[in-house]
Amino acid sequence: MPYGVLFLFIVYMDPRLVFGLFQDPGDKSQEKVKEIIDFTDHPYVLMGMFTRIIFRGEVVNDQILKFFLEINKDIDTENLQILNKSMIFSRAYSYLSKLDLENSFHVETLLDKASDPFLQACDLSIDHFTESEEYEKCSLIKKFKDFIEFSQNKLPL
Repeated sequence: MPYGVLFLFIVYMDPRLVFGLFQDPGDKSQEKVKEIIDFTDHPYVLMGMFTRIIFRGEVVNDQILKFFLEINKDIDTENLQILNKSMIFSRAYSYLSKLDLENSFHVETLLDKASDPFLQACDLSIDHFTESEEYEKCSLIKKFKDFIEFSQNKLPL
């Protein structure tokens, strides 16, 4: 019986509020901050995730393939590699698609933080989506790539 009570106590206890129990109720110097800052939609994070997923994709693909081969030796590795590659590039694209060229903050970040690895990741993505005939995705990626290259005077007028 004591274990059941302990279990309920652990499940329903919010660890973020534990230290709030020990504050002086008259102390007004420390205001409680209830807002959580979310950086997941920050354009620099989106660009970084896009680039990182593209370049780490081969490592992840190898790990997934190794995992499934340990489970089942008769698995079709060629189709599994194609599926993994497709999932990796689609996930990377989902980050890039959140960038908005109409948003001035996104544009500033793109121009400030765009690097050669980012542009290389764009090229690899365009190649992948061309092979899989997903031309609308190629179009969006090319738009970002051309915007950056034109802004950096790397693209001819």
